[in-house]
Amino acid sequence: MSFDLVKNRLVRTLGDLGYAESTMPFNFEEAPTNEYNNTFIVKAVSGENDEDNSETLSNRFYDIQKWQILVAFAKSQHNDIANRDDLHRKKDLIINEIDDPTNWVSNVRIQKYISWEVEEMEDYYLLTITLKVIDTYIYT
Repeated sequence: MSFDLVKNRLVRTLGDLGYAESTMPFNFEEAPTNEYNNTFIVKAVSGENDEDNSETLSNRFYDIQKWQILVAFAKSQHNDIANRDDLHRKKDLIINEIDDPTNWVSNVRIQKYISWEVEEMEDYYLLTITLKVIDTYIYT
């Protein structure tokens, strides 16, 4: 398994929902406003060895990874309640698709939704969805 396989699958799943990958690599702080509501950032945040399984299998280990999906949603003085409500509807759709086992990469043991958070920034709302991915590495 590899970073690219997991990332590409997440990008494809989000693309199927009508989102495109942002031009910003890490956050939306410098993103143009036309990226709000329709782009995302996917990033691998951390990983650690699954100690329970590393001693029992001689040819593989499992990397427990934390991934994040970031989506910025526009703020407006006139429509803040509607925009915020729309954000939550879209969040539910994203979580449903990402957490669906039929959308996992075949070599990933688990890809599960862990948490979501909404932060109010100056010009936008930032939705952060955190995922747990257990990736399988096989020694060759």
